[in-house]
Amino acid sequence: MYFVFWGFTKNKARGFMFLGKVVGTVWSTKKSPDLEGVRFLIVHPYDLDHEPTKNVVVVADRLGAGPGETVMCAYGKAARTAIGNQDMSIEAAVVGIVDRVDLTDTNSEELREVARTLGRDNGQR
Repeated sequence: MYFVFWGFTKNKARGFMFLGKVVGTVWSTKKSPDLEGVRFLIVHPYDLDHEPTKNVVVVADRLGAGPGETVMCAYGKAARTAIGNQDMSIEAAVVGIVDRVDLTDTNSEELREVARTLGRDNGQR
């Protein structure tokens, strides 16, 4: 899996992952039968400045992430694998709830500071 901190670099052959902040929940009383019992969240992906982008992503969640938490999300096959069903009608899912982020091999002091901030408050600012 191709992992990108706070940004979007897509590798179509492998899909991609991103970090984001849970900003809401989606409620749906009518949905495809394969989605019954699946919880959906609204996630703001982080950009390189640790700010939510203007975009939001609806992601499936079986881990129990809550509002304000920083989550690691995946698209495509990795998302369906995390949910446990390759035939499920989803494109994105929470694959981890972030406790902290450590960056060591970077020349960017700004990225190190963002990682320290995430580690202190789990992105809840």
